[in-house]
Amino acid sequence: MRNWVLPGLLFGIALLLIFVSPAGAQLRTRQKLPEMTLTDLKGNEVKLGGKQDKVYVLDFWATWCGPCRAAIPFLQELHDKYAKRGLVVVGVALDSGSEAEVRAFVEHNEMTYTICVPKNESEVKRKYRINGYPTMYVVDKKGVIRYAGLGYSEEEEETILKVIADTLAE
Repeated sequence: MRNWVLPGLLFGIALLLIFVSPAGAQLRTRQKLPEMTLTDLKGNEVKLGGKQDKVYVLDFWATWCGPCRAAIPFLQELHDKYAKRGLVVVGVALDSGSEAEVRAFVEHNEMTYTICVPKNESEVKRKYRINGYPTMYVVDKKGVIRYAGLGYSEEEEETILKVIADTLAE
C-alpha cells in the first residue's frame, strides 16, 4: 500500500496543475478577450478586447511558422471579402524579430490586413495565452471570444467562416 502513496500523490498534483492552471490553456469561447492596445505597422493604435463596433479575427503568428504562412491567403481572403461588412483581421507577429523583418515579410506576401508587432511580446503571449502558432480568435462586438483555435488547416476554414457569418449577422 505504501508503494502507491507517493506516485498517486504526484499523479494527483500533476492532474491538478494541468486542469487548474489557466496559464497553460488557451483562451476559450464565451470568455471575454483581455484588453490591450497595440500599434500596427502604419503607426495606428489597435485596441483588442472590450466593446467595439466590429467583429475581429485575431491571428497570433510568426514568419517562420509553416501553418501560419499557410493561413495567410485565407486571412487575406477574409479581409478582402468581409472588411466592408464590419470584420477586422489583425495579425499579431510574435517573431522575436525586428519590425523591419516583419514589414518585409508582409510586403513580400502582399498582406493588406492589419499587422502589429508588439514591443511587449512576452506580455502579449501571457495575456492571450499563446502557446503555439498560429493561435486564432474570432471576437464579437461585445469583446467575447466566439472561436478559439490553435494551428491551421483548410478543414477548419469552414468552421471559422460560419462563426464569422453568424457573428456579423448579430
